[in-house]
Amino acid sequence: MKSTPSCGVWENMGGWLVIDGYEDEPAAFGVPNYLGFHIRYICGVLEARGEPYSYMTIDQWRLHHKGKSPNHLVRGELGSEFADIRGAVVLAGAIVPGKYVRGTPISRRELDEVLSALPQNRPVLCGGWAIRHWRHMGWTPLRQNLFCTVQDTDAALDHFVATGNWKNMRRTAEQWGSWALAGASSKAVTTHPDLASPDGSPGPLTYEVELYQGCVRFERGCRFCIEPKKGIPQWRPEQDVIAEVGSALDSGVRNVRIGGATDIYTYRAGGIGDLEYPVPDPEPIARVLHGLREDERLEVLHVDNANPSIIAENLEPATTITKTLVETLSDGAVLSFGLESADPAVHEKNWLNCDPDQLRTAVRLINEHGRGKGERGLPRLLPGLNFIAGLNGETDSTYSMNMTLLRSLRDEGLWLRRINIRQIEGEGFQEVPERAFRDFKRQVRKTIDRPLLEDMLPTGTILRGIWWEAHNDRIRRPEQVTDPEHRDPRIHGSSGVTFGRQIGAYPILVGVPYRIPLETKSDILVTDHGMRSITGVEIGLDVNNATQQQLEAIPGIGSKSSWRIVSARAKAARNSGRPFETVQEAFSESGMPIPEFAGEVLVA
Repeated sequence: MKSTPSCGVWENMGGWLVIDGYEDEPAAFGVPNYLGFHIRYICGVLEARGEPYSYMTIDQWRLHHKGKSPNHLVRGELGSEFADIRGAVVLAGAIVPGKYVRGTPISRRELDEVLSALPQNRPVLCGGWAIRHWRHMGWTPLRQNLFCTVQDTDAALDHFVATGNWKNMRRTAEQWGSWALAGASSKAVTTHPDLASPDGSPGPLTYEVELYQGCVRFERGCRFCIEPKKGIPQWRPEQDVIAEVGSALDSGVRNVRIGGATDIYTYRAGGIGDLEYPVPDPEPIARVLHGLREDERLEVLHVDNANPSIIAENLEPATTITKTLVETLSDGAVLSFGLESADPAVHEKNWLNCDPDQLRTAVRLINEHGRGKGERGLPRLLPGLNFIAGLNGETDSTYSMNMTLLRSLRDEGLWLRRINIRQIEGEGFQEVPERAFRDFKRQVRKTIDRPLLEDMLPTGTILRGIWWEAHNDRIRRPEQVTDPEHRDPRIHGSSGVTFGRQIGAYPILVGVPYRIPLETKSDILVTDHGMRSITGVEIGLDVNNATQQQLEAIPGIGSKSSWRIVSARAKAARNSGRPFETVQEAFSESGMPIPEFAGEVLVA
C-alpha cells in the first residue's frame, strides 16, 4: 500500500494538480470516508495518457494551505509550491444539503481561494454540479486560463490534454470503462488519506462505484432532482464493474458501495421509455453482486437508492432482487426510498413518482426479507425514507400527512433504518412553512426515530467494527488530524467523549463517555439511545486495567461502584501482588453483585 503525504504536504509539485472538492449528489457519495467516482475518472484520464499529477483532497488543502493566499508573508511559499504544475483540475460536486462528520465539500469561497493561489499562467479546469449551480447563481471568477465545464469534467480534460483547447465534451462508453479502470489504481485511491490507518492496516475508505448513469424517468423526472437531466440510463457492463472493483481491491480498498444509480432495481430493466414502471430484471444485478462477492478481500458491500413505486408495481422480480441483496450485501445495508412527500398535491406539482400506498408495499417487502441480524449486529437490509421540505404545493397540512404516514408504518411494526428530512435548495420552489417544518422534524426524531432505534438495537446489542473518528464533538476537527495525541494509545479510557461509526451507508453515530484513540476500531455494547444515535461501551475491557470512566460506562455501574472496583483492585495488588483472576472476583472483592451486562463487557 502506497504511503500518503503527511497532512497534505507536497513540495514543488509538477504535472497536473487534481483537487478533490468532494461530490454529494442524489446518486453519488464522495465525501470522506467515501471516495467518489468522478474524481477517479479525472485521475484515470491522466493515468491513461501517462501525464504526471498529484492528488489532493480539499481537507488536505485546508490543513496545509488555507489562509496562506491572503497573507503576503506566506503567499510566496504557496506560489513556489505550485510554480511547476502544468495545470489544475478542481471537482466541486456537492448538490444534496447535508451534515458531514469526516469531511465537508468545498465552498465557493474556498474555491476562490484555491484559484487565487494557483499560478495565473497555468490552465485550470473546474467541473461538477456545484460549479454549474454557482455559475447559474452568478459566480464569475476573475481568472485567466479558467474553463468551467457543464458536461463531463474527465472528457473535457482529455480533450485539452490531446489538443490544447478547452471544449465541453461527453465521455464515450469506451472512455468510461477505460478511465474507470485506470482510476481504480490512481493516486485518488493509493494516496487517499483514508485508505490506510496510522498503523498501516486498512482504513475506513469506502469506494463508490458507478453502476449506471441517468434515470428511468428521464422524460419527466422529479422536478428538484439532477438525475433526470443526465438522460436515458446508460448501463455499465457487469464485467466492467467487477473488473474495476477488483483493481481497487488490488490497490488496498476493502469497502465498496454501488452508487451512481437512481434505483438499484432498474439496472438493465425492461420497458424504459415505454412503461411508467419499467420491469426489473433480477439477473444482471445478481451477476454484479455475486461477481463482487467472489473476491474474499471485499469486506463491506452496500448499495444506495431504490424506487419504492418500481418495487410495488413489480413485486415478483423485485422480491427476487431483494433476496439477492440480502444474500450478498453486508449487514447495515440501506435502500434509500425517495417518497419526498405524502401529500398528493405536492406529488402532482413536483412530478413525484411514489405514493404512500406504493411506499407501504415496498417497505413491507424489504422488512419481510431484510430484518434479520448480520455478523456486525445490524439488520441485513432496511429501507430509509427521504422527505423534502419546500416543494411546490406544500402547506401546513402536508406535514400532518407525512406524520400520519410514519405513524401508520410504526403501528404496523415496520422498521425504517433512517428518516432523512431536508429542505430544498435552488430556484423555482416555495418558502418552507418554518413552524410546521420544525414541529414535524421534532416529532419524527422524538416519536419515530428513537423508538425505532430502541426496537432495532435494544440495550445489550453488540455492534462490531466501530471506527472512531472524533473527540468531544460529532464533527472531526482539523487538530484531531494533525495532533498525534488524539491517536495516542495512552489516552484510552481517559475523560472525554469519543464518536464513531461502522463503515457503510448511513451508519449510526455511536458515542462512548471516555476517550478512545482515533482511527482505530472496536466492538461496543449498546447502553442507551438518542434520537438518531446510540451510546455504548467497548466490549473486552480488562477489569484489571479499565479506568473509572470505562467502568462507569457499563449499565448498572455508577461512579461510586466504579470507584469501589478501582479501590478493591489497588488493595488486591498491594496485598497479594496479583490481579483479579475473574470478573466475578473483582465484584466479589468490591462487595457488589455483577450487573446484567458487566459479564459481556469485562474480561480478566
